[in-house]
Amino acid sequence: MSTANSLERLAFRAKAMKVIGWSFIVLTLIQVGLNGYVAFRTQEIVVTAGGDQGGFSQLLTTAVALVAVTLLWLLAVLAVMIAALMWIHRAHANIVEQGVPMDHSPGWTVTSYFIPFINLVVPFRAMRELHNRSHGEIPEHAHSSVDDVGAWWTAYMVAFFIQLGLLFKLLVNELTNLILYTPQWMEFAMSSFSSLLFAAAVLLLMKLVSAITEAQRGSAHVGAAFE
Repeated sequence: MSTANSLERLAFRAKAMKVIGWSFIVLTLIQVGLNGYVAFRTQEIVVTAGGDQGGFSQLLTTAVALVAVTLLWLLAVLAVMIAALMWIHRAHANIVEQGVPMDHSPGWTVTSYFIPFINLVVPFRAMRELHNRSHGEIPEHAHSSVDDVGAWWTAYMVAFFIQLGLLFKLLVNELTNLILYTPQWMEFAMSSFSSLLFAAAVLLLMKLVSAITEAQRGSAHVGAAFE
């Protein structure tokens, strides 16, 4: 594959990542808003003279909207994962095709996201190396700290562990005789904070995608820098 073709494919995947990423962020904000409305709405049912429950239709509409948004959000999560991993693979492959030695191959980098415990470290190190090498850093600086990479990974990890804690609580409550109780407002706050952190992580990832793509396409990505 020619260099020009490789860079065009990278740019296309970056654009797809941007569109999908913004869709995920918007859906996340809508979902948080709906969850807040459901959690804290006034528990009133208005009964009319005919016996109809005036609040039932509103409750049904809210439930349908919440289910629809949740399904769309789950699809957006899957789409973000696919788009991000496709871009990551292509971005790493572009560097390798230039003859540049990398500690993390394209295949290993993508695979590392799915291996427990490995996925807590390797994706971060691989993204940092990709950023530095794409910007022409020498091998000795391939793993130098990058603020944007650190911010992205911190947001993702904090959100991940909050969600893990909420999942653990749910499993304990459902599968054992123990009941771990948390106030409704705290449950909502933790869940919403986690969701917003995931959205922030996607936003920061889009920033990295844009910066690395431009670096590989522009003057910063020159073969001489890797000699």
